[in-house]
Amino acid sequence: MESGHKEKDESHHHEIVRGGVSAFTTRLIGMGFSYLFAVLVARMYGAAGTGMYNLSQSLMNFLASITKLGSDTLMTRYGAQYNAQKKFGWIKDLYNKSLLVSVPLAIIFSIAVYFLAPWIAQEVFKKDDPEVARAFRIATVALLPVTIFNISNGGLRGLKQIQIYSLLQNVSNFLFGCIIITVLFFVSDDLLVPVITYVSFITITGLLAGYFFLKYSNYGSTKVEEGLDFNEKFWIGFSLFVASLASLVRGYADTFILGRYATIADVGVYRTAFKVATIARIALTAFLVPAAPKFAELFSQGKMKELGQSAQFATKIIFWCSAPILAGVIILSPFIMGIFGKEFLAGTEALIILSIGQFINAATGPVSNILMMTGRQKLNRNLMVGTTILAIILDLILIPRFGIVGAACVNTFGVILMNMIPFFLIKKYYGFYTLDFRELMKVRPKTFIKEIRQALKKEKKKKDDGEAPAVDEQMGGME
Repeated sequence: MESGHKEKDESHHHEIVRGGVSAFTTRLIGMGFSYLFAVLVARMYGAAGTGMYNLSQSLMNFLASITKLGSDTLMTRYGAQYNAQKKFGWIKDLYNKSLLVSVPLAIIFSIAVYFLAPWIAQEVFKKDDPEVARAFRIATVALLPVTIFNISNGGLRGLKQIQIYSLLQNVSNFLFGCIIITVLFFVSDDLLVPVITYVSFITITGLLAGYFFLKYSNYGSTKVEEGLDFNEKFWIGFSLFVASLASLVRGYADTFILGRYATIADVGVYRTAFKVATIARIALTAFLVPAAPKFAELFSQGKMKELGQSAQFATKIIFWCSAPILAGVIILSPFIMGIFGKEFLAGTEALIILSIGQFINAATGPVSNILMMTGRQKLNRNLMVGTTILAIILDLILIPRFGIVGAACVNTFGVILMNMIPFFLIKKYYGFYTLDFRELMKVRPKTFIKEIRQALKKEKKKKDDGEAPAVDEQMGGME
């Protein structure tokens, strides 16, 4: 009996490793294109062009968090459950109704922001430059594609199409972005070119996400099944939406407040430092891709022990992948910021502070995702809202006085708070810490690498022997 449990634990670990390594690889490639795109924007259009792009993109991402109303997380959480139960008709129904709510909302917001763009630029961000208002108006075209992309890609994640999800989430945007901005650079040196590029690449990626979801959900040949209580799902999604919105407000409040009290160039420098700092959490975002639907699946089956073991296994990998990255970023911070140009060296101190926060985010593991995937979305929402309110108050106090360094300090403080509280709550509710320090310190590099290799080899052997791997089994053999 004990041997059977061990085999089940290993199968869950193997699925997380296989999906995580795949996502990590694509995330690494995507991050390379992301940094290449950032360097191209910075070198071609300077800190002002970078700031114009980042402020417009931040505004659209903020609005998209409202228009999707938590549907992307619903598609991941319930898509994974219905996929395991082979209820593809329910997945189709959930997708249809999610779009029915979100698409009209995205169109309404796009029209509203288009006409209010001059007021937003002048009154909210205190920018009299008409080019800022023009940038916002151009960016509104991206809101509908971003909304469709989020919902469709959330569905692909729930269906456990990890490779395609990762490629769309991490690679395609900036791959297309690098190509488009290089072409446009020879056409125009207008500071709005980066914003036009953003609209172009997100539209392409939104269409691709919709296409692949329709393909892998067998949308065309599947009939909607009766029995899905969308009203119940909507209110669960609304709780997820509030948490997501609060998280996004916390994440972008520093950018918006900096945009009001500092120059557009300062926004460009700060967001570039933030982009570089996120490399410290690359392992977290990669291993969350297969882990989140796995957590939802194990919780729905009542397998709490296996859930805890899977969470600790994922966190152990994330920790040891993140630690050397943090050290490298801190040591090389002046060199890294200098790559973008001399004016970006002003963000060196902010980069170090932000990197520490992102490492803590990675080291505590997928704490927020565990709460959301196990029915504690209201608790997670309340934590997000409370942390967000506190962060905004601190931003309003520190940013006018300390600029980008103040913004970095508040961001890191918020990250620590939002990870450490759930870290202890998970122990209280489920009886385990996501990071087991005793086991963590026992890991030797060679043993650790060997463990990952063994998991990958076993999954490859299953495939070579004709056994469908975990993802394909859940998909019913679909290609």
